[in-house]
Amino acid sequence: MTQIPITRPVSLDVQLTVLHPDKSLAVGVPLRVILGTAADWQSPTAGEEMLTGADGTVQRTLPVVLASQRRQVATNFVARLMASRETTRQVQVGVVMEYAGRAWLTAITVDRRANGASLRLDPMRVYGRASDGRFTDDVPLNDGSWHKRLPSGKMASLPGFVVTSASLDPESPAADNAAWRLRVTLQQWEPHVMPVLSGAGAGAAP
Repeated sequence: MTQIPITRPVSLDVQLTVLHPDKSLAVGVPLRVILGTAADWQSPTAGEEMLTGADGTVQRTLPVVLASQRRQVATNFVARLMASRETTRQVQVGVVMEYAGRAWLTAITVDRRANGASLRLDPMRVYGRASDGRFTDDVPLNDGSWHKRLPSGKMASLPGFVVTSASLDPESPAADNAAWRLRVTLQQWEPHVMPVLSGAGAGAAP
């Protein structure tokens, strides 16, 4: 992947919507939103702490640099073999939310093609806190999902939500548009439940 640096920031209207597992609006959910990939984006204080409102959303308008990427865009393996590279505009958004009793940083990149389609060409990445407090403890991807062993010894599937939609769009069709919109919807999973053992044969959780 070839990256063409773009240094001029644009005004990005960011709206994240959080849904409960039953798709109802998740009100009062604390999260931290980090835009872009500045050197400190994995810091525990990076970005901005927010709380979802009555409509299940958080929204801010912030300056951000949209990367310009030369990507090979295809919808399936056969098309990938024939696809030529095209330039996309891209932004990374990081979301810190709690699941299984711990905070996790999930990084999602959204590309916009010249034809107007928004795509997530790269798999999202999930990080836990390392010993220095930074979110650099990479959670491995196995068989299409991320799993991490918790301090209890229990394996937890992460990050605790699924991205149901993501789009990156300019406010107008002007080639040098300085105002863009990012829309992301997250649907939470059911709460992580630790097994509880009782009785004479109870011991440590597996």
